[in-house]
Amino acid sequence: MDKRRLEEKISDGYIQIRGILEVVGRPKKHVQDSLKNHLKKIKEVKEFEILNEHIETAEKQEDLFSAFAEVEILVKNMDSLLSFCFDFMPSSIEIIAPETLILKNHTLIGFLNDLQIRMHAMNTGILQAKESSLNYIKNTAVLLRNFIVVLLSSRPMTLDEMYPLMGVSTKNIEQVLSVLMKEGKVKKEGDLYKVIPKK
Repeated sequence: MDKRRLEEKISDGYIQIRGILEVVGRPKKHVQDSLKNHLKKIKEVKEFEILNEHIETAEKQEDLFSAFAEVEILVKNMDSLLSFCFDFMPSSIEIIAPETLILKNHTLIGFLNDLQIRMHAMNTGILQAKESSLNYIKNTAVLLRNFIVVLLSSRPMTLDEMYPLMGVSTKNIEQVLSVLMKEGKVKKEGDLYKVIPKK
């Protein structure tokens, strides 16, 4: 887009922005593909017009890969700018033009209400994820307890004999065995763990 056309659009209420989009994960190809897909979705939004884009190759950072893209976009109005921020979550954003923005009362109210809705939804999502995680841990612990009891019902075993069959660390096995011994379901004689038969 030439400079004159860009200035016309900005005088009509469009906003020129620069944003940094970042994707972190692994493997490297997945990170790069995800970033390209992110940019593709931005191009599909009618209220956005990409003026310029620059994509960096994913670089390794400890155990993960990180890739980022710098995009210069023309957005239709303030609502479109806020949608870009909410929907594509850039790591940073800069308003290039116009130098002065006039924000109408109803636009700010809409933004604040949208922000509140999204924050409440995020909070609900976090609480649900936490609850789901706790249920997962609880269910995994029950499975581990049952598996140890079934395993020891076949014959007494040492911790080293159980470890290859369990698929979890010896520390976790010891924790579960400790609980089972307190509950009177398992006993230890020397290095051997045995199931206490039900009376």
